[in-house]
Amino acid sequence: MRNLVLGILVGIGGACLYFIGGTPAWYVWGLYALGAASIVFSFDILFGSLEEHEPRAAILGFCMFLIPGTLLMGAVLKLGF
Repeated sequence: MRNLVLGILVGIGGACLYFIGGTPAWYVWGLYALGAASIVFSFDILFGSLEEHEPRAAILGFCMFLIPGTLLMGAVLKLGF
């Protein structure tokens, strides 16, 4: 269920980038895909590691992929809109 919610949020973000922002450059879509994949993967690591009772791996993996994903999404917001 959480993967569905994350997929819907990524789709809404892509639609906003497409409809609201005008015409973004081709590389903005690549940055968006990498940033969204990194953020979704960080949540997948967090929930998967917590289900396996590995809290340290959950936090480290979450931060390792969330921080670059957030920076990429910030670049997308700066370049795309």
